[in-house]
Amino acid sequence: MARRSRLRAVATAAGAAALVAGVFGMGPARADRADAARGMTVRFAEHELFIGTEPASVSLSYRWKVAGGGTAHHVHLVVDLSGVADFAEPAPSEHCKGNLCTLDLASATSDFHAITLVPKPGAAVGSSGTVTVSGTASDATVTGDRLTLTNGATQLKVSASAEQLRQVPGDMLNFPLDVWNNGQLPAAKGVELRIGTTAGLHLQGSWANCRDVPASDRGGHIVRETLCDFPTPVEPGRQYALSSPLRVKVGDEALRDKIVYKFTPLTSAAPANGPGTPLTLVPRGAMPSDGNIDPYFTTYVNSVNHADFAVTGHTVTGRRGGHATLHATVIDRGPAVVQDLLDDDAFLSVLVKLPPGTKATKIPDNCQPPPTDDGSDPGPRMGRSSYECYFGDPAPGDRHVLSFTVAIGPRTPAVSTGQVRTLGVMKGLDPDAFNDSAALTLRLAQGGSAGGGTLGGFGGSWIVWAAGALLLASSVAVALSRRSRGGN
Repeated sequence: MARRSRLRAVATAAGAAALVAGVFGMGPARADRADAARGMTVRFAEHELFIGTEPASVSLSYRWKVAGGGTAHHVHLVVDLSGVADFAEPAPSEHCKGNLCTLDLASATSDFHAITLVPKPGAAVGSSGTVTVSGTASDATVTGDRLTLTNGATQLKVSASAEQLRQVPGDMLNFPLDVWNNGQLPAAKGVELRIGTTAGLHLQGSWANCRDVPASDRGGHIVRETLCDFPTPVEPGRQYALSSPLRVKVGDEALRDKIVYKFTPLTSAAPANGPGTPLTLVPRGAMPSDGNIDPYFTTYVNSVNHADFAVTGHTVTGRRGGHATLHATVIDRGPAVVQDLLDDDAFLSVLVKLPPGTKATKIPDNCQPPPTDDGSDPGPRMGRSSYECYFGDPAPGDRHVLSFTVAIGPRTPAVSTGQVRTLGVMKGLDPDAFNDSAALTLRLAQGGSAGGGTLGGFGGSWIVWAAGALLLASSVAVALSRRSRGGN
């Protein structure tokens, strides 16, 4: 019996351990970590590379990663260049010998490495081949990758316009663009022109080979993009011009704007965009000996315009010892769109000073205590009397309400007035200073305090009356008690 009891106890303990492992994942977690360490991938950053003329080399980068965040050990990675050995070779490196570039790692989790390849003298332009990366590890299976390398490249350049313009709303701008190929290989299927504009600039006209697409450069404040496809091959050393200049109107909302245009090779046939007259490329002969060195160009347009920001205040009633909620309103009346094209962290800011004698107990998420003069941490957010609030990229028509709940102190004046006003970025942009600030007013209700030692907030007179009533009731009770005893 004792032996059966011990076996039953062992079985029960084993079952409990299995249950704990199943619930808390103790056993499977170890297995998962072991399995994770057995899988490691190595991938090229790009899968199609070209050796061009600017510069006459290319950086081949690859990254490795162990699945599940595990670690692989005794890793040996090999980049095989034999498929491109006829036209490319690695720059002098301690990791390369012949057509093989190796990298040995005692342990690996996630990282990357790069190799520089240069063209061999006299190599045929247009030659192409495959580069592979593979590897081994003592405790992981390594999955490799491959890419295509070509000797030569298509290198498009676009003509430069004015770098900066100063305009007024209603002006019309013209951009007569040229494109040329400074590379060794043609843009055989044609080229694509991408035109991006910020809110205050409007591309005029429509063409059969152009279409609007969602803006891809939100960080740079680009809000509109147009793609134009040209099936005309752009040959090395040759220059081509648009059949008509781009016309761009400066809108009523213009203030700080830009237009960006860029040419890239078409990788497939140009799509059919619809009926209408197409914009075309016209040959202009040999490319210029000097000029813009990039396939893109940006023109910044600063307009003489303004934006009217108006703030409105609020008046509330409260009692000492109680709470009240004040609402400050900020309205963008336009017409200009205020944005900083060179700094994505630019904000419209307002300063809120709460009525004297009050402290904040609830504030909006976009508000903080004002920064200190030395840049140190201003401290806790709650319990302050002033705050700075921030709005990113305000647009005409925007309306923001800032709600502050405050505790009313025992020494708050009968009428206490704070303020909300615009700050910083609006200087020089808002010509109407009359509506840049407003009052936040707290009036104490008649009848005294909500706290400060008073009972129920009804004032001291009530206490005197209540005390008298209690005394009278006590006297009546004593008299009745004596009469009752006398009657017995």
